[in-house]
Amino acid sequence: MVRKSKKESAVGSDVAEESKRETGFYEPYVNFARVLRTWFVAYGIGGPVVLLTGQNVAQAILHGPLARTIGYCFLVGVFFQVFHALLNKAAMWYLYIGEIGLIDKSTRRYQLADRFSECFVFELLFDLGTIFLFGLATLKALWAVAP
Repeated sequence: MVRKSKKESAVGSDVAEESKRETGFYEPYVNFARVLRTWFVAYGIGGPVVLLTGQNVAQAILHGPLARTIGYCFLVGVFFQVFHALLNKAAMWYLYIGEIGLIDKSTRRYQLADRFSECFVFELLFDLGTIFLFGLATLKALWAVAP
């Protein structure tokens, strides 16, 4: 039986841990991100529909001073998500064509796409902005209906 040194065991452990991180957390992250995006779009589109289908609620909102603010908040919140998806799509395209060799990985476009894809701050800002806007729209709709 061959015994591994502590250093060799640690290296093997690090590799196993890295593998666990890559396979163990990425898939749940992707699933949660997908569900969150679906909820954002559903709420951003469904929220106004629900508010405008109830006759009393619709009248209170449409004839009140908050109608535009409510509409803009929902619209900009959805725009944040669509724009973020577009930026991610463009970044992934450049990373893809860099991987298959259609562009050099040293190009500015590839490097920018790589940095953007790794920067969680942008994702967080778009999501927090959307939550803020949808929350504000919901509160203003409640204030319009029940002042």
